[in-house]
Amino acid sequence: MQSTINTINTIKEILATIKRDPEIKMTIGNQADLISEVGLDSLELLQFMLEVEEQMGIQIDFELLEFSYLNDIEKLAAFLEKMPLRGLPSQ
Repeated sequence: MQSTINTINTIKEILATIKRDPEIKMTIGNQADLISEVGLDSLELLQFMLEVEEQMGIQIDFELLEFSYLNDIEKLAAFLEKMPLRGLPSQ
């Protein structure tokens, strides 16, 4: 699994792609809120989650995903690092 800093960088890269703003990865902090600070709408949030699964090779358990994880990139990264790799049974 990736280290936390790599996961944070992956999240920022995906956000930059979705928002079509390459500068975003340099301007948002590690505690940025995906909704209020980054400005993801519901469709962008869905696209973001699907892209995270694809790029990180994980299967997100949406039953465990708390809304508060979207309020802080570091918290989201820590949550994502606990997700099983795609194709492996969840624990």
